[in-house]
Amino acid sequence: MANEVYTRSNQALFFARMAIDAWADAAGSDAVNAVSLVRYHREHALFHLYRGVLAVVHEVADRYRWPLMDVRTVEQVLTTQVAERFPGPELAELTELAQAGDSWLGRLLEGWQQLHMPPKPEESKPQDSSLIASSAVKSDRQWDLQDAREAHAALAERLSCYREGMLEW
Repeated sequence: MANEVYTRSNQALFFARMAIDAWADAAGSDAVNAVSLVRYHREHALFHLYRGVLAVVHEVADRYRWPLMDVRTVEQVLTTQVAERFPGPELAELTELAQAGDSWLGRLLEGWQQLHMPPKPEESKPQDSSLIASSAVKSDRQWDLQDAREAHAALAERLSCYREGMLEW
C-alpha cells in the first residue's frame, strides 16, 4: 500500500494543509520572526500543493497506463499538446485550469514560477522601517493565504472526483 501512486497525492494534501495552518498561525503572530515564518510556510505550502498537482497527474497517468510517470514538472504535462496526445477528462480539465491565469491552478503555477525567479535587489527607501531585507522579486500579485486555501480545497475536490470516476465496478 505504501508504494501505491495515490499515497503521494494523499501525503501532499496532508502536508499542504499542515503548512497552510502553520502559515495562518504565523500570520496572526506577534513574534519577532513572524515575517520569516510567514515566508517559510508560504513556500512550504506552495511546494506541497505543486507536488500534489504533480502527484494527481501521476495518479491519473497510472490509472490510464499512460507513459507519464517520469514527468517531473507540472508544466511539462499540462500543455495542449500533451492533453491531445493523452485524451482524458482529468488531464484536459487540469490543462484548462493551468492555462487560465485566474483559476486556482493558474495562480498556483504563477506563484511557483515567482518562487523560482532570480532575486533582484529593490531600491532601499530611507523611510522604510522594515527590519528584514528582501531580495524577492516583487510582482503585482502575490500568492497569498486565501489562494493556498482555495488551491488545497479545489485540489482535494478534484482528486476525490477523479478517484470516484476512475473506480471500476
